[in-house]
Amino acid sequence: MGEVEARAAAPGGVKRRDAFISYSQRKNAALAKQLQRGLERLAVSRFRPMRMSVFRDVTSLPANHDLWQSIQRELARSRYFILLASPEAAASPWVAREVDYWLRERDTEHLLIAVADGGIRWDDETGDFDWEQTTCLPRSLAGHFSSAPLWVDLREIGQRSQWSLRYVPFRAAVATLAAPLHGRPKEELEHDDFRQLRFVKRLSWSGVALLLALLVLAVYGFFDAGRQRDAAVAQARTSASQALAARSGQLLATSPNQAAQYALYADATRSTPESRRALAQAVTAAPHATRRLRADADSVTDMEGASRPAETDVVISADGTTAAYRSAFDRAQGVRVYDVRSARQSRVLRTDGSPKALSRDGRVLALEAHLNRVELWDTRTGTRLGTMTTGHTKYLPHAAHGLHAFALSPDGRWVAASHYTPDSEAFVVVWNASTGRETGRLRVSDTRVGLGFSADGSRMTLVDSGRQEVRRFLTGPARWEPARSLPGMTEAPAEALRHSEILLFDGARKALTRTSERAEVWDLVERRRIARRSLSPYENLKVADGAGTFVMGGQDGTVRLHDTDLRPGTTLGRLVRPASTVAVSADGTRVAAGSYGGELTLFTTEARRGQRVVLDGRAFTPGDLTSDGRLAVRRTEGRTEFWDPHTGRRLGAIPYANPSVNEEDTAYTLSEDKRYVGMKTWEGSEEGDRRRFDIWDLRTGRRTDCGLPLGSVDGVFAFLPGDRYVVGRTSDGVELVDTRACTRTPVLPVEAYGTLALSGDRRTVVHVEGGDVDAWRWDGDTGFEHVAHTTVPVDSGLVNVRVDHDGRQAAVSGTESHVYVVRLDSGRQVRATGYLPSMADDMAFSRDGRLVFQGFRTASSQGVRVLDADSGDQLDVWTTDPPAASAASRTGVQIVPGPADDILVLGPDLKIVRRTAGVEAWRDLLCGLVSQPLPAAERDRYLKDLDVDAPCG
Repeated sequence: MGEVEARAAAPGGVKRRDAFISYSQRKNAALAKQLQRGLERLAVSRFRPMRMSVFRDVTSLPANHDLWQSIQRELARSRYFILLASPEAAASPWVAREVDYWLRERDTEHLLIAVADGGIRWDDETGDFDWEQTTCLPRSLAGHFSSAPLWVDLREIGQRSQWSLRYVPFRAAVATLAAPLHGRPKEELEHDDFRQLRFVKRLSWSGVALLLALLVLAVYGFFDAGRQRDAAVAQARTSASQALAARSGQLLATSPNQAAQYALYADATRSTPESRRALAQAVTAAPHATRRLRADADSVTDMEGASRPAETDVVISADGTTAAYRSAFDRAQGVRVYDVRSARQSRVLRTDGSPKALSRDGRVLALEAHLNRVELWDTRTGTRLGTMTTGHTKYLPHAAHGLHAFALSPDGRWVAASHYTPDSEAFVVVWNASTGRETGRLRVSDTRVGLGFSADGSRMTLVDSGRQEVRRFLTGPARWEPARSLPGMTEAPAEALRHSEILLFDGARKALTRTSERAEVWDLVERRRIARRSLSPYENLKVADGAGTFVMGGQDGTVRLHDTDLRPGTTLGRLVRPASTVAVSADGTRVAAGSYGGELTLFTTEARRGQRVVLDGRAFTPGDLTSDGRLAVRRTEGRTEFWDPHTGRRLGAIPYANPSVNEEDTAYTLSEDKRYVGMKTWEGSEEGDRRRFDIWDLRTGRRTDCGLPLGSVDGVFAFLPGDRYVVGRTSDGVELVDTRACTRTPVLPVEAYGTLALSGDRRTVVHVEGGDVDAWRWDGDTGFEHVAHTTVPVDSGLVNVRVDHDGRQAAVSGTESHVYVVRLDSGRQVRATGYLPSMADDMAFSRDGRLVFQGFRTASSQGVRVLDADSGDQLDVWTTDPPAASAASRTGVQIVPGPADDILVLGPDLKIVRRTAGVEAWRDLLCGLVSQPLPAAERDRYLKDLDVDAPCG
């Protein structure tokens, strides 16, 4: 038994398999199962666990890259390859792929053949198989055998279906295959198996011994059955997770929402590298959608044939904090109000009106109610503030037009709308919201006019395309100014009611006039057209008042951005049915879209994986972020500023700037209370290089009395928990600096070379020199305890070392760009797979330590590799903006931990970008898109007999 365990153990403690069975699942699945069982049970006592480990593929997954990586790992850890030959296996591309791998990576001496069906013949003259008569082997085996190999013939056994070890021919065939696996003669194995069988028979004749044996077997069988049941369930969950992940990958291009749903279920079934890859790719595929608040209604098909389909009305406040929604397919009788940031419903307003506009802060909601009435509601308290009417509430022609043009001042104090009278005359009315009284009325050519308030609410602008004029209403004196002409403005066609809106933006200084086929942008101050473009079919169009960004809802359900020249840009997402209404915040970053089926989805125009961190408009370069992500440093002549990249707050400044801007020459560390900053400085002088470490008070901008010379070495310095001590490397080694007593003490027995790195919790120190990796843990008092030592095969020099937040593992990279992830407690290590960039940069762990992110650069692009810390698999590649033209060619990509489940990336484009990075965070994001459970048919297909809870609760 000891020999078998030694044989089954690979370097690093990973157990190896004795054999890998390759076969045709369609034809030989039953035979392969019994052959596996026979190999594992031959010559093994019926009262002991199996000694052989034989792999047989039972996943039945579609051929895809993810599955092949799993099979490839099993092939690599197997000692022998058993080909269950048959015409079906010879024709299987999957079997051919496994045989090709074995011939390429191993040898034919460890390849065994068991013929299940078909013909096989060796030709001594050619020294190869006679391929005219050999029908059961893949042609890739041609020319790989120097002499006739020995194969086991199972054809007659297969015809009789006698697959028990008690059947002598089958036991002999199994013993022939098992002999090289055990390293023992075939006869000896058969003898041992026969002896075990004879022992059981003898035991059965002994009464007391039989009862005792039955008792032992019952107890053993109970636990063994439980173990096997658990193993079978675990394997079933793994297989189901891989299948769901594969399905997610197939849906990425066509249905990102469905891809997210399958990825979530894959992760909930069993967390595997494949499921984590599916999550990462699903987040990448839908970077703009933040939450689907209301799903598409099933009952919409009953009304699709109507001449005017039931609409969904959506508005969003200028500051992007509040959204209001109403749909004919909503069961709630009223208007739903949502908090956009949390994507949660705050209340339902009991009214039959439709939302038309929100004040800048989202506090006041204006609704249009039947007929020609305007209601104002307080969204915080849910109370109605007042009701205003046009004075014409019955016998109206064009009743379906309603209040076509509508505007609410940013402060919610003024309301304006256009309407028809019973005499078919069109008017614009302005009301004072606080009193509900009409303060201005003006006849216009048609209700399809443009209305918009200035940012301060002091004036309202009216654009009348029928009369080709613009006019302003001053809210202070409550009077209209004289009209000014707009020559050349195209009047909307009368038949295109829905597609003839005039939208005002930029504080009512510009206007967009649109028809069903084209749109024009006008400068109302200079009274000239500045853009004109034909448009593809669409349902709704809105403009961000402050940003001038247009959002179009297409007839195909797409929600797309257009720039100030009306050129199409980013597609934010796709609704199930045509977009009935779109709404956008003033800065253009928040978009709400509703479909004719009642669907309501929130989008952000900034990709969730790439939200820029704006620090007072400052530009930073790689090296300006500290390795723990707690500081952003900006140097000017004679001055250094310190910023908190998590909050965007300036922490302070000191009247000193390092002459060098290299990350290796300058190190910074921030105290836990963010009052002090430790800084390593380098200065060149006639006497030579001078290096020091000093502590500065950010409140006063002065240097404290605690500092020390460093010599000519580089290294990391960091405050330890409690801020009393700073650990760092000096010319004398790794030392502990007491900031109260200003004393320094050697603490780690390492030379003044190598690379030093600290965990995110600042309790674990990892030192790497050459291939040696050592870790020490802070005891919370005055010392460190050595907790780990291992080695990594760094190919040609060390480049980077990073430690995860809890100090459980380290990532080490060399100049060949390989990444090794080392478990510090066990020494287990994996090497990352996937794309290997020629220029690799910084690394960082996710907060939970399950992912590693590595920056890379090419001649034309830069990006981040997402690696699985447990398996080393590459999960995804995030490309980022190309380097700025002004960026220095030597600058790289810096990656540091973010404030929570994210990372901060700083590249040659000089932008600090926060990227969502973590399995839990990805799961939360995707649950916002597809919180509903998997359909029953799909659940039965993938998760039958498995107890898997809905991933989103």
